[in-house]
Amino acid sequence: MKISRRQLLVGTAASAVLAQTGLPAFAANSVSRGGTIVLAELLAIDSLDPHLANARTRIMSLMFDSLFSYRLKPGTTDEFELGYELATGFEETSETTARMTLRQGVKFHDGSDLTAEVVKWNLERARDHEKSAVQTSVSELVNVTVVDDHTLDLEFKSPQPLFRLTMTAANATNVYIVSKQAVESMGDEAFAHKPVGSGPYAVENWLVDDRVELVAFSGHWESGLDGKPLPYADRFTIRQMPDQSVSALELRAGNVHIMDPLEQDLDSLEAAGIQIYAQPGRDTGQPSFYISSKEDASTPFAHDVRLRQALQHAVDREAMAAALTFGRGKPHYYWGWYPGVPGYDESLPRYEYNPEKARQLLADAGYADGVSLTVKVINRPKDLQPLEIMQAMLGEVGITLNIETMDRTPWVESGRTGNFEALSHGNTALVDPLFRRETMTGSDANWAGYSNPKVDALWAEASRTGDTAARAEIYKNIQRILYEDAYHFIAFRAPKMLAMAPGIGGIDSDYNLRYAWLAS
Repeated sequence: MKISRRQLLVGTAASAVLAQTGLPAFAANSVSRGGTIVLAELLAIDSLDPHLANARTRIMSLMFDSLFSYRLKPGTTDEFELGYELATGFEETSETTARMTLRQGVKFHDGSDLTAEVVKWNLERARDHEKSAVQTSVSELVNVTVVDDHTLDLEFKSPQPLFRLTMTAANATNVYIVSKQAVESMGDEAFAHKPVGSGPYAVENWLVDDRVELVAFSGHWESGLDGKPLPYADRFTIRQMPDQSVSALELRAGNVHIMDPLEQDLDSLEAAGIQIYAQPGRDTGQPSFYISSKEDASTPFAHDVRLRQALQHAVDREAMAAALTFGRGKPHYYWGWYPGVPGYDESLPRYEYNPEKARQLLADAGYADGVSLTVKVINRPKDLQPLEIMQAMLGEVGITLNIETMDRTPWVESGRTGNFEALSHGNTALVDPLFRRETMTGSDANWAGYSNPKVDALWAEASRTGDTAARAEIYKNIQRILYEDAYHFIAFRAPKMLAMAPGIGGIDSDYNLRYAWLAS
């Protein structure tokens, strides 16, 4: 599909938005219990093992507990605070050591007990398992010593000022705590299909590529606003629904209660009585586009910075934001950094729209007659539409963008193995960039294969820096180098939205779905 610049601007002029940005209010006397909550999940689920799953889905916090919590501060709409889940205390005993105490009386779904030995095993499994998808979060953990049944001493290679924040559901690579007894008796493969945690819901059934069915765990340790044990609902079903237009129809029909809406659906959903709100601190960026930086990459873009700079200058980010976010989004220039994230600074250098400069850079690189680049993307509108507009813009300066659409599983495999010229997806703001370290050599999130010793040294320095302001300055230096290398590109950002049925309450973010209730 080709989109001309004239079509883009006509579409931009006609765009509009109707959306709330405030979180729905809730109070103890409004809590309801019972019923089945249904979530439409966009991402394919490859495993329910929170340590080994490649798809870091938000449903993990329904089944498993974290060591610490990260929830909206009472009385605020955009301020989150650290709290405790399975841990009850954390004291730094030196720059590289800490003592952590655990909650007593916690049971897993299989009846086994939460102990210090179980938590030690979880942290070491996350660090050492050859298939771990969360290894980054505990890579600096040297030793875990059991002091008693509910006390652990932790030793790290270097200072870890964000360890508590890292061990929350707000971190995509959080180490959720699972039943050691279940993994050892079932084995990894069986556990991945019916895992055992201590969260408010237990897995009843997983129909691969269709749905995950969860049932309330009567022995959960945490109480709700009404003083009774969580969860509020009797059941929680996650339906695999990659087509968001279908999800929207199901939401209107009352068959789905929570979904990520498409921007163009917002006004019609709100008109139908659906709750629409922007999650605080959860901006998303599109397209999160990067070029392979492997030494043996076949594309000339990998080896000539002028080609990458030409691509950066060829895209009109303002037009893309207006066309695809229906008035809510803004142009974005800083890959991986968003407003509210430490280090975000709009005074940093950026690539402005300049098609003439793009053409000159192509000519200087020896490609005055044009050059092509192939990008791999999941075949779904949310990811594909930005590339179709970008394709038209790049074509105007002489860059032919070939779009290769794929199902999610082979796309993930291409990304993880570096089998691409360019890769594109979405990108979501993190509480702190240390959670992914997407441009650090060897990071699980560094699918681009990007490697720069200067950037690696800055990431190492940031990981030792507890002061947020000082860490922000380090991040700015990382962004300056990323700008110079120009492998990473992003066009626009918009708030991450949730659409919810009128009877749903209790949700402050999509990583705290465990607190949702359905009005009776």
